[in-house]
Amino acid sequence: MVTAIVTILMFLVMVSLHEFGHYIVGRLLKFHILEYSIGFGPKLWQSKNSEIKYSFRMIPVGGFCRFDGEEGESEHPGAFYKQAVWKRMLVVVAGGLANILLGFILFLIIVPMISPVSTNVVSEVVEHSYIEDAGIMPGDEIIDINGHKIDFYNDIALYTQDFTKDTEAEITVKRNGEKLKFNIKPTEDIIVESYTENGIDVAESINGHDKVIHYDYSENIPRNDELIGKTNTITKYLIGFRPRQQEVTFGNVWGIAWDETKFVVKLVYSSLWQMITGKVGMDQMSGPVGIVREVNDEVNSGPYAALNVLNLVALLTINLGIFNLLPIPALDGGRFFFMIIELIRRKPIPPEKEGMVHAIGMLLLFALIIFVSFNDIMRLIGK
Repeated sequence: MVTAIVTILMFLVMVSLHEFGHYIVGRLLKFHILEYSIGFGPKLWQSKNSEIKYSFRMIPVGGFCRFDGEEGESEHPGAFYKQAVWKRMLVVVAGGLANILLGFILFLIIVPMISPVSTNVVSEVVEHSYIEDAGIMPGDEIIDINGHKIDFYNDIALYTQDFTKDTEAEITVKRNGEKLKFNIKPTEDIIVESYTENGIDVAESINGHDKVIHYDYSENIPRNDELIGKTNTITKYLIGFRPRQQEVTFGNVWGIAWDETKFVVKLVYSSLWQMITGKVGMDQMSGPVGIVREVNDEVNSGPYAALNVLNLVALLTINLGIFNLLPIPALDGGRFFFMIIELIRRKPIPPEKEGMVHAIGMLLLFALIIFVSFNDIMRLIGK
C-alpha cells in the first residue's frame, strides 16, 4: 500500500509539475490557455467563472495543460500557433526544464541529509595503489580524467566506470595552483563479502594485497537469513584514493546540489550514448514496472527509506526532463525540432505532415514502453 501511494504521488508531482512549466511560461507570454488539470479522466472538481479552467481529475498520475489552437484552428489572438516561434519554443522546453528544476530543489533537501559529502580532493592515497607510485599526493584536486572535466566527486565515478585492468588513464590534478598530469593504471580492487551467522566478513584485495574486516549485524547492517552462507564478489578498477570530506553549509549547498543535478544530466546522456554504441542493451532499460519495483525497494530500505525515495524521485524527474527534450517525435523535443526547421525555412511545416510524424513517434514510444515493461516483468519472474 505504501509503495502504491508513493508511486502515485511521485508520478503526480513529476507530470503535473512538467505541465505547470508549460502553463506558467505560457501565461507569462500571453498564450491563451484553455485548461490546466491535475490528473486525468473524469473531472472531480473544476473552477468556475475563470477564463482558464482549473480542474482535478479522477486518475491521479499526471496532468495536462491545454492551449487554445494547439491542435486546430482558433480565432483567438493568443492561440498557440499564432505566436512567434521563439515564444512557442520557450513554452515547449519549459516542461522538461521544470522537471530538472524539481530535481535541483530535491537535491537541496537531500544534500544536507548526507553531510559531509565527498569531494574531488585527495584526502589519502590508498596503500598499494598505482597512483601512490605515480606521485599523486594528499591535497591534490583531481580536475580532469582522460579529457573529461571533473567538477565534483561523482564525476570521477562516471568517468572511471569503464576502466579495465589494462586501461591507461591520464589524470590532471591541481596542486598549489599548478596543474600536473599523471599517467596511471587503474587500481584493481576485489571485494569478497561473506555472510556468516555473526556478521559479514569483507575481504579486500588491492593489487594483490589482502585484508579482511568483520562487520557485526546492526540497524545499519541488517541480517538477511537468505544470504547466510553465501558470498558476493565485486571487482572494480579505481584511481585509488580516499576523498576529502566537506561539511554542507547554507553557503555551499547550492553549488553541491547543482553539481548533483548536472551529474544526473551527464549520466542520462552517457547511458543514451552507451545504448547507441551498443555497450548497453535495450533489455537493460526499465519501464513503469521497473520503476514501481525500485520504489518498493527504496520504501522498504530501512531507516534511510525517506532519503532513498527522495533521491529516486530526483533521479527520475531529471531523467524525465532530459528524455522529454530529446528530438524524438511526439515528445516536446520533437516539437522543438520542428520549430527549429520552421525558423530556418521561415514557414511552418504543414500541420498534417508534422502530426503524422508525431503520431508515428507516439506509436513507437508505446511499443518501447511495452517492450521494456515485458523485460521488467520477465526479470521479476526470473528472481
